[in-house]
Amino acid sequence: MRFGLSFLGCLLIAGCASVAVDTTDSATVARYEAFKSGNIVLPMGTIEAAEWTINRQNAYDLLAAGRWRELADLVQRKAINNDLAWYYLGRAAEGLSQTDLARTYYQRSVDRTKSGKYSHRCQGKVMSMCDGFDFPDVAQARLASLQAAAPADPATPKATDVAAGQLLRTGTGFVVDTSGAVITNYHVVQSCGAISFLLRDTTSADATVVASDPVNDLALLKLKHGTKAAAVFQEPDKLRAGDDIIVFGYPLLGQLASSGNLTRGSVTALSGLRDDARYFQMSAPIQLGNSGGPVLNQAGRVNGIVTYKLNAARELKTTGDISQNVNFALKTSVLRAFLDGNNVTYARSDAAQAQSPADVGSEAAKFTGIVGCYKS
Repeated sequence: MRFGLSFLGCLLIAGCASVAVDTTDSATVARYEAFKSGNIVLPMGTIEAAEWTINRQNAYDLLAAGRWRELADLVQRKAINNDLAWYYLGRAAEGLSQTDLARTYYQRSVDRTKSGKYSHRCQGKVMSMCDGFDFPDVAQARLASLQAAAPADPATPKATDVAAGQLLRTGTGFVVDTSGAVITNYHVVQSCGAISFLLRDTTSADATVVASDPVNDLALLKLKHGTKAAAVFQEPDKLRAGDDIIVFGYPLLGQLASSGNLTRGSVTALSGLRDDARYFQMSAPIQLGNSGGPVLNQAGRVNGIVTYKLNAARELKTTGDISQNVNFALKTSVLRAFLDGNNVTYARSDAAQAQSPADVGSEAAKFTGIVGCYKS
């Protein structure tokens, strides 16, 4: 799922912080060492606050460009002790694959918001001072996704489960063939050193990517052992705007229920952004970690795979308004073509008998699981 900020880079070089990090400068090196150790103290004075206001746009541009070390350096030099600054440090740490450090900085961002001192409290107000971010929600969401690396619930995947790797992120996937074929989004497993798949009430199993389609954001996983249940696809594809749909998945692992989450909504449009016919738009709420999960009709048949949502922070910055429940799923026609091309068998049914959402969710839980992406 393409959550958070996703930019192509700075539109103008002058728009980014123009001073590159001098790795030979002793003061710069010292700041970087302090950043890596988490031993950063940010000031809170009026003069510093004025300077941070001037430099906030540079920090935002560095974030957009993925220039993580420069972002960390700028925040240390120019920022003040508020939730936005700590959030930027968290993003820099996460971008540099320092997961534990990122958790530390995100937690400080949350703490500053709760403190009421020198924090923006950008939850529905003064959003222009928060670069379009919604605090504390944005920091809590990223923190929750990283906390899955050390979950308290023994049923969730652990880094030690897969070659002692470090859990980078989690998503959702679902079984399409009881022989062990699982489908998820490509961006969930992209650049993973190892992958696990966990069905509820089972142990975590190693998974291997056997096929991928980055263009349509699909990945096919293969488990070493088969499963008891698999999804059934809607046949034929009869989506209409206004149809009720149900989403089942594992968002915000470590924060929300580890047993899975069910949300309801409707099909709001039969195409995605810019009339992309591969997708349909839906109103069912989705969060970080829903990526790759099934979208089901009232009969429990799969009619899409959760793929992405509209970037509310970017829309706010562009239009001044926050989009609500604008989410997208890839149509089964595209998904089934991918499965057909990889010789995967799957069940289809034109069953029209509606079930209660609770019953649909109960059945979906049998073939929907947590996909873990680990650093090698």
